[in-house]
Amino acid sequence: MAGKGNVAVFSKKRRWAEIDIFRGLAISCMLIVNALPDFSEAYPLLLHSSWEGITLADLAFPGFVFAMGLSASLWFPKHGRESALKKAAVILRRGMILFLLGYVLNQVPLLLQHVFYPEAGASLWEEMASHGRILGVLQRLGLVYACGMFAAWRLKGDVSLGSFALLLLAVSSLGFHLYSPAAPFSQEGNISMAVDAVFPGKEHCYMQGDSDPEGLYGTLAATASFLWGMLAGRWLTRGGAGVLALAGVALLLAGGLWSCQDIVCKALWTAPYVLLTSGGFMLLLFLLQQLLGWGPDLAVLFAPCRIMGSNPLLLYIFTEISLMLLWTIMTSSGQLLYAWLWENSLKGVVSVPFSIFLFAFLWLALWLLAAGYLARKHIFLRV
Repeated sequence: MAGKGNVAVFSKKRRWAEIDIFRGLAISCMLIVNALPDFSEAYPLLLHSSWEGITLADLAFPGFVFAMGLSASLWFPKHGRESALKKAAVILRRGMILFLLGYVLNQVPLLLQHVFYPEAGASLWEEMASHGRILGVLQRLGLVYACGMFAAWRLKGDVSLGSFALLLLAVSSLGFHLYSPAAPFSQEGNISMAVDAVFPGKEHCYMQGDSDPEGLYGTLAATASFLWGMLAGRWLTRGGAGVLALAGVALLLAGGLWSCQDIVCKALWTAPYVLLTSGGFMLLLFLLQQLLGWGPDLAVLFAPCRIMGSNPLLLYIFTEISLMLLWTIMTSSGQLLYAWLWENSLKGVVSVPFSIFLFAFLWLALWLLAAGYLARKHIFLRV
């Protein structure tokens, strides 16, 4: 896989270890959370919070968005001499490709249903048109990337960019309070749900529910997560370790104060959720920078994370398709194959929750081997 299409290229360019490691931690967390064979008995830490609060699972997606901002901070210095038209075209193309990849990925479950259970009824195209999910993880990444990159292009200074990120959070928060002053973050009705009802419409939301966890309204605050990541990337590459640490502490304090007014909620991507996660990520990045500076021996310990972080998009797409397939195929006893594999291999080892985690961890290890092979061949998926 090579060429000028920018979808898959061979790359031997210098990479920032801290960024790859951070990105690897984010994708590893996401893979484990998505690979649980039984959600009813898993450790609560590995499950998304039902509404308010933060678990380990709730750090995966914002970590991915933050990591995208880290990588994006390297883009403008490399392409500063290119024309404005060319830069705009690249940004728009990348955002569109991510969105389209996500949309196609959303339709895979419908395709698998028609392949394995053709008696389901309506045609694939009819089902896609009637209730195919439109938004999702990659779609939000595409929208956030485009919005964040154009904002960073216009607002070049760190103070301007940070102020704009805070403005996005303020606008997001204000929308919740203006829409429903009495109960701005109610699960029964909030501005994010109202926007989802208009687009993409309830029939095209996740599981055809009342709202979509990656709905359009959350893109406002998610773009702020991207911008905090971009600022962290700037400070990292300039050697501003002190600024990175101080900013992380400041965001944690701001998130704690803001949580007195707004709830901390991943499903709504609220302002305090953005501040708390971004502040924690900055401190983690600062810690990685310090540890890697102590010598090559410590760098070796993070090698698996760096390998995972070198190809996150490819790993996410392949693992999602694989899980969709395993959660579609049924055994002769009528049990879904993925659950059957866990129950007939590790279920009950030490305890049921531990065996669930162990099974998901081995799933991650399997993909680590695949990522290692791709890294050795210098094959990296880019858009």
